[in-house]
Parts: sequence; structure tokens; C-alpha cells
Amino acid sequence: MSENELQAMETKLPEIYTNDGEIIPVTQLTEKDFENMDDRTLEEVNYMFKIASKAQKTAKKVIDKRLKDGHTFSRYVYKKRKIDKFDDDNNDFKEELVEKYGFDAVKVKTPNKLREKFGDVVNKDIEPHLVHGETNYATFE
Repeated sequence: MSENELQAMETKLPEIYTNDGEIIPVTQLTEKDFENMDDRTLEEVNYMFKIASKAQKTAKKVIDKRLKDGHTFSRYVYKKRKIDKFDDDNNDFKEELVEKYGFDAVKVKTPNKLREKFGDVVNKDIEPHLVHGETNYATFE
């Protein structure tokens, strides 16, 4: 462990302490619990989630970087996802799309979005210009 490394001895979920002395972990709060909260409590809980969300995004970036550097985690792993993208700038292809589908066809950046917009009829036009590949993404198992 390096001098600046932070190592937690224990991690705990945030909890809500009710007027009745009941302790409820925030992960167990139901929609009814939120509906029954007074305005101040609801605002504080929501603010806590906002702060946690920012921290989670930062932690995910660090985990992703460490995975790329070869670190391993017990619950967080790399998986592969298939991706389709268009070949590099191909002006002839773009002109064909504009003639057949209008300018909206070249505003769309991905094959899936193009299919959503124009339907499967566009498949025969885009298939010759697709590059199939894979990308890594990190996720919890």
C-alpha cells in the first residue's frame, strides 16, 4: 500500500433514522417511504443521492482505467460488446443516403439509429458500408 493510498476498513450504506428510532438503509426505501417523507427529508435524501451519483461516476472512471491497466476486481469485469459503425468518411455513400432518404439520413451517426429512423428497408443500403467490431465495456457481474 502506497503512502497516499486510501484503504477502507469497512463500508456502510447510508441510513435514514426515523422519528420512531427505526434505521432504514436507503437501498430499502420504497416509493411509499419517499411519498411519506416531509419536504426537508425528501430534499436531503435526494441531495445525498445526487452526491453519491457524482462519486459513483468518478469511481467508475477509475475502475475502468485500472481494468485497462490489468487490475482485477471481484465484482467488476470487462465484457465484450459487438458494435457496428460506418466505414470512414465515404462521401459517395452519404450522397446515396441523401438522395434516397433525405438529409436526415446523414445526421444520424450510427447504423442502429438509422434503422430506428427509417426501418429495416435501409439495411441493404448500409450493409456494404458497415464495419463490424467489438469493444470492451466494464460492468458488474
